[in-house]
Amino acid sequence: MLAPIIHAGLDESGALTAATPLFVMAAVLTSHPEAIQYLIRRVALRSGKRLHRRRKAASELKWRNASQYIRRGVLNSLAQTDVAIFTLTVRKRGRQIEDTPENYAILTCELLQLCWGAYPNLVLSLDRHFTSPVQVATVNTFIYRHWPTWGVLSIAHVDSQRSPLVQLADFVAGSVYDWYKAGDPTFGLIEGQVRAALVEDWPRIKARWVRRE
Repeated sequence: MLAPIIHAGLDESGALTAATPLFVMAAVLTSHPEAIQYLIRRVALRSGKRLHRRRKAASELKWRNASQYIRRGVLNSLAQTDVAIFTLTVRKRGRQIEDTPENYAILTCELLQLCWGAYPNLVLSLDRHFTSPVQVATVNTFIYRHWPTWGVLSIAHVDSQRSPLVQLADFVAGSVYDWYKAGDPTFGLIEGQVRAALVEDWPRIKARWVRRE
């Protein structure tokens, strides 16, 4: 029996090149993307009614610019859907990581290896981190080369405003980042949906994937 096709959105929180302690990636997976398509829009609409003011367009909402009410609303709603969440927290320890297609692809594979054994057939949407065709091709080639041979993978680099799954991954990544950085308890709302969460140092991550090349 063939494994089903699963849709995944991936986004990050934090900056690779900043001298910060953390960088977080998150992936949200579902076999029914239509079920979460309007999740953020519904939360934004309820927020506007609650505050009796013009609501912010749902497509513009990110973890960093959302109110605490919307953050909790999005994660509460997400916790009630049939999704699987995977997270990678990179311990940078204040060091800067060069923001190259190769490094981004390594981090993406480090995250996705947590799920590709159970979900080998994936339609993957990445936040448009790079715009150059050469950079995009570099990221894609690295991921394809390491994907399990028994699986099928499709990759799209998208504007997060056009992808509810990527938007949701942004909210998840932001909640994880704030949990580790400041003890923000909001992440606890979706802990039940988390299938795997890896915390690792950047040098160890890079060394593992360099050895595979």
